[in-house]
Amino acid sequence: MQFLFKRSKNVPESDETINHNSLSKMIEKGYCYLQSKWAVWMTKQTAKLSNRNQLLVFGFFIACTSSYSVYLISMSFSDTHSKRITVTSIVKPVKVIEIDNATIKKNSSTGQNELNKIIQFRTYIDSLARSPTGKKVFDSLTDKRPGLLDSLARIENFYQSNFKNNYHGK
Repeated sequence: MQFLFKRSKNVPESDETINHNSLSKMIEKGYCYLQSKWAVWMTKQTAKLSNRNQLLVFGFFIACTSSYSVYLISMSFSDTHSKRITVTSIVKPVKVIEIDNATIKKNSSTGQNELNKIIQFRTYIDSLARSPTGKKVFDSLTDKRPGLLDSLARIENFYQSNFKNNYHGK
């Protein structure tokens, strides 16, 4: 049966064979040091107490932590204004432009009209950038929509590649 379940040679067999970096080793040593110092301090503090007092302190600790846990659980059910994670369904927009899957005929008049509208919009934006009064509008557009000019150039290149013959023929 062992030949069916062979062990991979590149998987370490235990945690000791994993090579830790020096930072994680330093953090682990520091954590172990703090943990041992805390344990020694707590042992010294509780050594002064009798067994009955130790049980009382332990019972008090258990009572406090359990009451706080019950409080948190009850508040999670009753609090209406808490920061809850809500789940919303994903909705696909109705008018999705899929450039990769677009099947536009090269002689299509609607595609040519869209290309003309894109060119007109591009010239309008360029004219805004050149005029002193339109410069504020242009800066506002580029600040609020940082990818607008890039998207416009990509869409224009897409239409130009589909309408090469018609576009350059005009």
